[in-house]
Amino acid sequence: MKRKLFAMLLALALLLSLLGCAMAEAEMITVTDVLGREVTVKKDVQRVVITFNIEEYLAVTGVEGVDKIVGYSHAYWQGRREDAWGTYTTAFPQLLETPDVGYNDDINVEAILALNPDVVLMSAPVNYTFMETQLEKFDAAGIPVAFFNFHAQTLEMHRASMLLLGQIMGNESRAAEIADFYEEQMNLVYDRIATLGEDAHRPNVYMEFSMGPGTFGNTWSTRMWGALIGQCGGTNIAADLGDANSVEIAPEQVIAADPELIIFTASPRTDVSDNVVLGYGADADAAKAALKSYESRTGWSSLSAVQNGKLSAVYHDLSRHIFDFAGTQFIAKQIHPELFGDVDPVANLESFFEKYMPVELEGVWLISLDGE
Repeated sequence: MKRKLFAMLLALALLLSLLGCAMAEAEMITVTDVLGREVTVKKDVQRVVITFNIEEYLAVTGVEGVDKIVGYSHAYWQGRREDAWGTYTTAFPQLLETPDVGYNDDINVEAILALNPDVVLMSAPVNYTFMETQLEKFDAAGIPVAFFNFHAQTLEMHRASMLLLGQIMGNESRAAEIADFYEEQMNLVYDRIATLGEDAHRPNVYMEFSMGPGTFGNTWSTRMWGALIGQCGGTNIAADLGDANSVEIAPEQVIAADPELIIFTASPRTDVSDNVVLGYGADADAAKAALKSYESRTGWSSLSAVQNGKLSAVYHDLSRHIFDFAGTQFIAKQIHPELFGDVDPVANLESFFEKYMPVELEGVWLISLDGE
């Protein structure tokens, strides 16, 4: 009798063990990140470390996602995007107390491991370059790392990255809605630019990171803003200057190219005071005055863009984000106003923030001297 009871108890224990394993497995999901890596994460993620694109994460999670952040790269905002840093830390003061896990080649793997996150969200290619040799440490600790990518600046990769965030954070329907909104906004540009014939005029465009009239900031050739010029139906005067993320251009080259449009990218800086400042809390009058001051640069009075008032500026981080459609629409409208008279990039950006972002859109994001 005792042997029979023991056998029954042993069988029950085995059954409970198997059920426990099955339940544990049911609480995990496997996703494929944008690098094609299979990543297994908890179905109900509660502890997140994120090293880039926090705004995309918060668009997917909403306010509820703030308290799930147990570590992030402060340098992504603080100093680099002081306006965004101030806006988000004012709205969510707990972010100020969240540990800094480092940035790019200074990411502190040991600090991340000590936080015991359910998942680490990183950007490819920004972080993968530095973290490829460190991933085995996360594997050994049983901490999954997933990579997304908004730097590729393609509709397909933006969609894939948003859907991945939605899968991981259990907000798939919201992520799909955001991705659809983004695709609709980008197609406003793609569909209309596609109507340009082979013989259509594609104006010469020069773009520069605003560092003040006395300092020539960098420009872009085939990447970032440089790539967008061509996508928006323009001709980039710096297209042949290399394949780096940003490139230098001589003042004489700009004058010789005589661009028909000049577009600055602008954001707050702590090291200069006469640059164009756009973003959260920016002042429209101050930004336009700073933009107009560029007309006094040596030799610029003869440029077609200056003579025709075709100077404009766009918030620098309206690229490589899920809301960068506004920057693309603005550039396309500057280059081909005849195609985009009914498109209001600011109104579309406001609509996105109202629907999906946990903070209000306030400030100035796009300006032009001719009012277009």
